[in-house]
Amino acid sequence: MTSDDPPVDPDDDGPPTDLTDLASEWEDVLAGQSTRDRVYGVAVQLYEPTRVRAVAERADVSKETARDYLRWFADVGMVDQVAESPDTFVRNESYFRWRRVQKLRELSPEERRERVEHLTEREREFRETYDADGPDAVDAVEHADYADVEAVWDDLDEWRTVRRRLRELDRARRDRDSGEAPA
Repeated sequence: MTSDDPPVDPDDDGPPTDLTDLASEWEDVLAGQSTRDRVYGVAVQLYEPTRVRAVAERADVSKETARDYLRWFADVGMVDQVAESPDTFVRNESYFRWRRVQKLRELSPEERRERVEHLTEREREFRETYDADGPDAVDAVEHADYADVEAVWDDLDEWRTVRRRLRELDRARRDRDSGEAPA
């Protein structure tokens, strides 16, 4: 051991060597969650239409339990039922946009202003970096060397997120200022 080496922690056993330990740790995490929370955790990730059976397997619940919770989540608008035979559900993006706006409405005007300033500055940086009005005007392959294309794609995704967040902040401001609940 040289003076540049970090000190050895006698309690550190290093990386796990037995994958069954990882599986049992995951089972412990699942066991600590309620059935509803497990189904909810899967439901918020349903970006593609998914059958009840797959949700039940991922949430470690029966098909009937998964179906009951998914139908309840559909009743409150969190997911959409896209087929009945077999029952198939997908995440309702408009519900999650509404939830984000609701949370933003709770911010003070000062907090909203700070977020807008930060996001506006980030938008300005992207415009200058890519000499474009928006992410859809940038061709990543033309803009970067082959090795840098993924970095450009990441920037373009972040730029889209910045724009979405600005729209949501504006919506929250308008809804709060008008005293109306968002539609």
